[in-house]
Amino acid sequence: MVTELKRLDTETTASGLERTEVIQTYEEVFGGRRRRFPNNFFQGETGRSRAAIITRYLLEDRLGIAVVDIPRTIHKKLFYENGLTWMLGSCFDWSPYKAIDNAYPNRFHKWQFNVKGMWQGPDRFKLAAEATRWMIEEVEGVAVGDIPQRISATTFGKHNLRGMLSVCFRGSFFRAIENAYPGRFHPWEFRNVPKNFWQGEQGLGNARRATRWLCEERLGVPRERVFQDVTYHLFREHGLGGMLTGCFSGSSIQALHNAYPDLMVPKHPKRKPRRRRTIETVKLTEH
Repeated sequence: MVTELKRLDTETTASGLERTEVIQTYEEVFGGRRRRFPNNFFQGETGRSRAAIITRYLLEDRLGIAVVDIPRTIHKKLFYENGLTWMLGSCFDWSPYKAIDNAYPNRFHKWQFNVKGMWQGPDRFKLAAEATRWMIEEVEGVAVGDIPQRISATTFGKHNLRGMLSVCFRGSFFRAIENAYPGRFHPWEFRNVPKNFWQGEQGLGNARRATRWLCEERLGVPRERVFQDVTYHLFREHGLGGMLTGCFSGSSIQALHNAYPDLMVPKHPKRKPRRRRTIETVKLTEH
């Protein structure tokens, strides 16, 4: 549960200035009846409490912005246009996110506001892991085991995290997944593998690992039985059809030989018969 918001609607600030008086002072400044805010109005903890009151009043009461919509609608210009340039600079170093976090403590994350430079600091990968898990588990509600089927680069774009992919992971959403869930997934489990993943000698090495993963981990086939039991259709069913096409001209036998070069390739490997759907013939009798 998020930390309870510091609601000051009926409470008095440390200086004895009630919420109504804080809002009245803001309205006078914004309406031109007062030239500026009083000296030290936004200084110290009392000043931050006043800033929280005004920020919530502006967003919820004057502009009618729902709290859940704040990340999509807040920007510096909004503070400038509503007479809060001095507040934003003196209290929050010109950061809308800091102003929002002051008014709604722990309610939002900085990546929801595209805070400048946040993907370039020493903790960028830790922050990226938090953002990725937040997106997948909290916002999308996807179970970890379902990530390969349901998460793609489009998902990151949907939640305004393409900048994170570009700066931290050279545009690769799989690298972002690996950063958040180290060692949990393989690139070939996703609908789209990284660019050139199946190309060249490195591509053959990737294909070797993917084929062994299919045979040994997913299917549990003894290595001496792979040529008999692992068919082209099983490659396709487990998302490796693109690998067969890109590396082996569609040949599952070549893929298996690449993964198990020490095994003899049968001249005519006996395959398990595919299960066929039976069609019952129904005789219609006329009366």
